[in-house]
Amino acid sequence: MSDNIVIEGIETNNLKNIDVQIVKKGVNLIIGPSGSGKSSLAYDTIAQIGQHEFMAMFADEVSEPSYKVRAFSNMVAAVPIKQSNHNNNMRSTIGTYFGLNRSIGLIYAVMLGLSEDFFVLNKESNLCENCHGIGYVSQLDYNKIVDFNVPLKNVPFRCWNRYKDFYAQMIVNFCDDNNIDSDKTFRELSDKEKDLLLYGESTEKYSVRYKKTNAFSRRTSKFFGVLTGTPMLPNCGIGKSYYSEFECECCHGKKYGKQFDEYKVQGLSIGEFMTGDFASLKGVVDKISKEISDDRLAFTIKNLKAFIDKAVELNLGHLCFHRAIPTLSGGELQRLRMVQVFTTQLSDLLIVLDEPLAGLSGEEKKSIYDNVVSLSKKHTVVIVDHGDTFYKAADKIIALGEKGGNAGGKLIDVDSFLKKQSSIKKITPVAVGNQTKIKLKSCIYKYKGVDISIADNCMNLIIGYSGVGKSTLLSVITASKPKIAAYHFTTLNLPQYFESYLYINQKPLLGNKNSCVATVLDISNKISELYAKKHKKDKKFFSNLTGNDGMCPVCAGAGYIEYGDDYHQSMRIECRECEGTGFNKILKKYKIKGASIFDVWKMTLDEAADFFGDTDKSIAKVCVTASEIMLGHLHVGQATGTLSGGENIRIKIMKASKSTAKVIGVDEPFKGLSNIEIDAVARYLDKIREKEKTLVVIDHTTGVEDYFSQWIQIENRNNVLSGKILK
Repeated sequence: MSDNIVIEGIETNNLKNIDVQIVKKGVNLIIGPSGSGKSSLAYDTIAQIGQHEFMAMFADEVSEPSYKVRAFSNMVAAVPIKQSNHNNNMRSTIGTYFGLNRSIGLIYAVMLGLSEDFFVLNKESNLCENCHGIGYVSQLDYNKIVDFNVPLKNVPFRCWNRYKDFYAQMIVNFCDDNNIDSDKTFRELSDKEKDLLLYGESTEKYSVRYKKTNAFSRRTSKFFGVLTGTPMLPNCGIGKSYYSEFECECCHGKKYGKQFDEYKVQGLSIGEFMTGDFASLKGVVDKISKEISDDRLAFTIKNLKAFIDKAVELNLGHLCFHRAIPTLSGGELQRLRMVQVFTTQLSDLLIVLDEPLAGLSGEEKKSIYDNVVSLSKKHTVVIVDHGDTFYKAADKIIALGEKGGNAGGKLIDVDSFLKKQSSIKKITPVAVGNQTKIKLKSCIYKYKGVDISIADNCMNLIIGYSGVGKSTLLSVITASKPKIAAYHFTTLNLPQYFESYLYINQKPLLGNKNSCVATVLDISNKISELYAKKHKKDKKFFSNLTGNDGMCPVCAGAGYIEYGDDYHQSMRIECRECEGTGFNKILKKYKIKGASIFDVWKMTLDEAADFFGDTDKSIAKVCVTASEIMLGHLHVGQATGTLSGGENIRIKIMKASKSTAKVIGVDEPFKGLSNIEIDAVARYLDKIREKEKTLVVIDHTTGVEDYFSQWIQIENRNNVLSGKILK
């Protein structure tokens, strides 16, 4: 009898009654197009079985599993590690997350002859008085407030949009007194002029008559710069949304009170140790380990040293113990959890990894590859991946396809799939013409400025080692939704240089419980209107949105019934009343071309393109475009929460094609895609570029560079985030 893990009759999500074997103490690779069921197999089935079986033996409460299988055997305890980060607790740090703060405090206490709890951070007396042990403070953020491309006379400060007439006159008066041209944009001002408008104060008061709602009012006040925070109108203070978290000037992120600066080991206070990067701490910990004579510390220092050594080996040397978990990328957190796996004293685990090489530069990939493969000597490894890097190392390859959604979920021939992926004729990128030179002196991430050139009306590829600041450079900071970009918390980024900018990130599509493919593609209302017009009804009669007449009364339009609560894993069961559509069943009798709105919701986008081809060309066009970008397999009424990462980002790219933005930043659009899907996405991005758009794309997927006119390697040059043009 085989010692392999055997799972039979798998029907989780879109999987079609498949049987798989997983080689123990080996590398098992799962491949296939986006949405074909790879995550359903790896995480929702294999990993979940391993976790549930382990927890069921001792846990007081165990959630009902959501996997659907007929039988399984030879399972082992599973550790699923995904490329995602949903931790939003800014007090959660690498040190607390991995339980190392206590160990570091113990080492310091014992070596200095102090009590073992002397350095704990949950004592008010130990904390920095200024930031109360958080490491940062909230301050008005220049970059959230200032719109660099708005003339002064039109009020370039977002927080002054209320009573804009008043602020416009105050700015113009102040500019006249200081010989500043109010027709200039904020970007065009000298540094001295910018400082006056940000921090200055007028010598005299201005009397201003301004429009207030439906009447006029008069106010006499001095002008106060926007960053002084001094209100010129009563009850018009600047809201919290215009604040950001900046490193505490008192403790400089160390969190401890000043009195702890005098307690040092190897020349470092405990706060300096916690904020020092792993690369620099490696030598420090080596020296400490040689000095240790106390038996209480032998095991503790061994584990700490192993963690730091492995973190450096996995290209995480730039991180520190006080780095907040929410500021880590999904890839960084995944590798940190891998560090924990490598240093654990447990053996014979089932380790499930999601594209462990994604988002890494070429130099980084080799090290991670070697480490991942080495895991199989001690554990069983299951990898979800799309490239060919792990093919040779794999003891077992499982291919799913041929497409995503209901068209996937089947076992397919590995060799046939690989052959199709290698037979692609790539498009030739356009030649580089003009460049936009961007030089910024303000801080971004841990750098003092930015120096980068972007090729205009071209596809630009941004590469660089993990953690250098690529995503931070492209990310959008909005006044309505504050964001902490990085450990050092200063937040200037690339988008503010451009007049019109759109950022496409890796986060799942937003929406409520009724959100589906039709709603995110903006065709839901059109379909409702089409049926309403045909049958002379109000469009709400054919809408499943909450509160509308066409909503299913049982599930309130969601299409499913949810069981569970905040303390237990919830379970979703398809609503039998509406068959998962979210519609009232009375709508079944209202048809167009023999199909009710129930039937339309169950159609794939490919099928919908044919159905609406001669009925509504605008709906058909959206569906055809979806097919063009390899989304034709999605169902019209498919819940957005069921979409894969690759499907999410392709929908975002589809929506971006309608944007008026001149510059579009995209974060890893090729992550999780097969070669055929990569080609489709690249061609679609190039179509967007043809509309005189400039695209700036972050990605490290092997082979995608051939689609780009310019390759830019982001690196640290004298503490400036600089771009080295490789092509």
